[in-house]
Parts: sequence; structure tokens; C-alpha cells
Amino acid sequence: MKHFLPCLIIGGCTWLLSACAPGDTSFTSSTQPPAIAPALPISEVANAVDGGPMAPQEAFRLLEQASFGPTLNDIGFVGTEGANIWIDQQMQLPATFMSDGLAQSNSEKWNEYINVWWRNAVTADDQLRQRVAFALSQILVVSADDGLGDEQFGLANYYDILLRHSFGNFRNLLEDVTLSPIMGEYLGMKGNRKPAAEENIQPDENYAREALQLFSIGQVLLNDDGTPVIDTDGIPLPSYTQTTIENFARIFTGWHFANADHFIWPQNSDYISPMEPWEQFHDTDAKILLQGEKVAAGLSARQDLDIALDNIFNHPNVGPFLSKQLIQRLVTSNPSAQYVSDVTAVFNNNSQGVRGSLASTVKAILMHSEARLGHLDNADEFGKLKEPLIRMTQLWRAFAPDSIPSSFDYSWVEDQLEQALLSSPTVFNFYRPDFSLPGEINDRGLVSPEFQIVDESSIIKMTSKLLSASVYSHNYNTANTQTITIDIEREMQLEPNPDELIEHLNLLLLGGRMSIALKDEVKELMSTRVHVGAESLRVTEAIFLIVTSPEAALQL
Repeated sequence: MKHFLPCLIIGGCTWLLSACAPGDTSFTSSTQPPAIAPALPISEVANAVDGGPMAPQEAFRLLEQASFGPTLNDIGFVGTEGANIWIDQQMQLPATFMSDGLAQSNSEKWNEYINVWWRNAVTADDQLRQRVAFALSQILVVSADDGLGDEQFGLANYYDILLRHSFGNFRNLLEDVTLSPIMGEYLGMKGNRKPAAEENIQPDENYAREALQLFSIGQVLLNDDGTPVIDTDGIPLPSYTQTTIENFARIFTGWHFANADHFIWPQNSDYISPMEPWEQFHDTDAKILLQGEKVAAGLSARQDLDIALDNIFNHPNVGPFLSKQLIQRLVTSNPSAQYVSDVTAVFNNNSQGVRGSLASTVKAILMHSEARLGHLDNADEFGKLKEPLIRMTQLWRAFAPDSIPSSFDYSWVEDQLEQALLSSPTVFNFYRPDFSLPGEINDRGLVSPEFQIVDESSIIKMTSKLLSASVYSHNYNTANTQTITIDIEREMQLEPNPDELIEHLNLLLLGGRMSIALKDEVKELMSTRVHVGAESLRVTEAIFLIVTSPEAALQL
């Protein structure tokens, strides 16, 4: 999205969010662990790049898509070893689980699980897994805002499910999500009972509806390229009916807490272990699922569940539905039909003949030529707006201190950033993948999901938080251990030479695409800080000016 992105209006000034031509930068690679052998072949996807060594600017681009923010070390490693080796190495790293971090933290603190997420996003080695899990959390949504906020370990465990399966198989992920007691509480599968006419009870349809509509296939039939299948009148064909939902709702009956002592009024609660079946509350009548598949009467809750999840998993919509949303979360809001089709082909059948491999799907997304070259080949439509959490993590990762204080507390920023982990206002996430901002984007038939949480107020709040996290925390509030103080020791060594410092920041924060106009603004700002003791201030203010610029708001 290069030339037509809407303007951001701040304090009466209009800033156009536009991309800039890459600048010239120099870079020296840092020492990294030895490269490992590729685990997944690049040839799994059509139109893949070769994955070899790349320029620092291109290494930055990959890391911006596949991590919570490029670091100088990672830029050097990817530039030297290439995208293919970095991705394979990332996929072989052990997961950094939220539950482990919460157990080692002050779990009595309100919303401490969110602080653990911030820590992992900023410091964890398994950056690709962390970023993919975050993307999955916005597709397979649960929310603490629906009365689950006190279940910190349950919420952390739910996120660990996403981490555990980020490079696993989608069928296994779907099962663990379905049986999660947090999901069971959130969407009503926990304690869901078979019909009982005498008590006027019908099965809860909530999980059945969202499992189809939001978690797997969507509301309309899809071609492999993500476009809707239409009838002779040009109307999209539905992928299921209300009757389908009712049948799935009966499938999802008879499950409760693993330690429940009573199905209707349990005194025990276990928000960690997978839910267990209570056969007497399960509907054993025959059922009809997607594509007319019939389920015989008399089966157990587990047998019905396995059949139903297989039925969903094998529906042809799953590949394009999931692939397109992962592309949108990681790479670009408006992927081409060919991009989606190529990734769908890998999801449907990877080089080992496996359907649903998320490792293969993620690698296909990142290694596709559109991910690597779309900013050159289709600049008018390529890219995405960065969501608020990623703008914060990118700043902190670029200037990460050696350690984060144990008293660090950023659990309260939802109202200021319009976003917090597992805290969306509805099951539809903070923004929808098909949201299109009125104006030129909508007129061109494009979407801009993250713009759904952007307005004048949220822009001002975002700018204020970036000011606090850069200038204020480093220069004026160093005693505050509840936030992260950026480490600019490396930048201070470049401070005597403004041109060299600006080019360094150009690569580290913008991937070398800083406009001449922004360079001039940064240089002018630094030149005003000439009095004694202002050296570090002019560095942090330069950083602030860059990270709050419209250029830094985009991932291109």
C-alpha cells in the first residue's frame, strides 16, 4: 500500500503514509550460531525465491514480517545465511511458553500473563513461533474481556496451545483449541447439553457457529485462491446452513472440566487440562455435517468429535481461508490470488504428502516471491499497517536492554494502544480481515484490516506511548522499573557523526527506506540539541521522530 494509503491527521497536520525508496546503508554482520541444515524444502511452493544471502534491507523486510522486530544481530545473520536457513533454524528452536514465564513471575499481579507476553515478544529466541502464535490468536480468538480475566494460567495455557502447534498440523491445533476449557468457557461448549424437551434445553450453538465461520472455513465457499465461489447470478455460495450449525452444536455436547464433580453445577474448575466427556449429556442421535457427511447414531462424544473435526479439517475451504489470513497477518493485507493459491496448495498437500502442515504453510508464505519482492512488483497494493503492539515491540527489540526489570508492567495499555493480548472486545478480534477503510482503499476493492482500530485519538495515544518508551523512559524517568528503558549505548558511539547515526537508524528502524525528507527532519532536530549534556537526548529524540513517522507505521 504505497501511494493510496489514507492520511493520518495529527494536530491539524496531514501526514501521508507513503513508502520511500531504500537508502544506501552499510552493515557489518554479527557473530551468530552456526547455520543448520534446511528442514523444509523451498520447492514446496511455486514462485518461491531461492532463500540465499540477501542485502541488509531485504533481511530487515523478512524479519519485520516474521518476528516482533528486527535486531541488528538478526539482520546480519539473515543477510549472511539467507531466509531459508533462518526460517528452518527458527522452526527447530524450543518454544518459549507463557505458562513457564507466568510460573516464574508474580502471578498474583493483575493481568500478569500480558506482561509475560510482552517479555517473550521482546526477548524470546523463537521469534517466528511467537509471531505465528500471535497471528493465530487473532483467528482462533478467546478473550479475557468476557469474564476470563482471573484465569491467568488458563489464558497462558491457551496461548501455549497456539505456540505448541504453530509449526504443527492444523487438525491437531483445531482439536486442542476445541477441548480447551478456556475456549469451552468463552464460546459455550463447556457444559453444553444434549436436547431435553422437558426442560426446554437445546444445545448451545455458539462454538459450532464460530468454529465454522471464524476458525476454519468461513461463510462462503472459496476457490483455492481465496476468492468466493459464485452462482450464475454472481452471488457467493454459502459454505454451510443454520441446519449445519445445529448438527455441529449437537456434536459439541457432553464436555466439561477435566475435574468437574457435577456436570450442571460443578464445584471444581480446571482451566488447564483438556475438557473430558460426560456421555450421559452427549447427543447420540444421527447428524449431518459439512458436504452432507452423515454421522451414525449411537457414537460416543469422542467418536463424534473426531469425525466432526476431520470433517471440518478436510473441507476445501480451510486451505484458502487460513492461508489468506496468515498472509494478511504476516506479510500483506491484499495478497494476490496467485499468492493465496500457491500457499493453499502447500497447505493442502506438502512435499511429504501431508495436509495441514503449518510449518510448510508458514514457510511458503515467507519464501513466496510476493512476500520477498511484492514491494517492487506491486508497490501500489503491497504491505500493511502495523498494529500497535508490534510497533511497540519493534522499538524495544531494536534497542533491547540486557534484561527487563521484574517489576515491568505493561498489562494496562489496552485502552491506550487499542489492543492487548487475548483481550479483543468480541470473537471477531480487534479488527476484521475484510475491513476496508472508506475512501480510496475501498473504492479500489482493497482491504485495510488494521485501520479498523486507527483514528485520530488512537494515533495520538500511540505517539504518546512511543514517546514514553523512547525519550521519556531513557532521559527523564530512569528510576521507573515498570517499563523498559531502551539501550542506546551502541547509538551513542555514532552520535558524533549525525549522518552515520541516521543511516544506522535508517536500517534498524526502517529497513533502509527512509525518505530524504525524513532524513532532513531528523538531522535538523539533532542540530538543535547542541548544548552540553544533550547528546543522549538528541539520539532518543531522533529515534522518537523516526518511530512515530508515517513511514514507520507501515510494513512494506
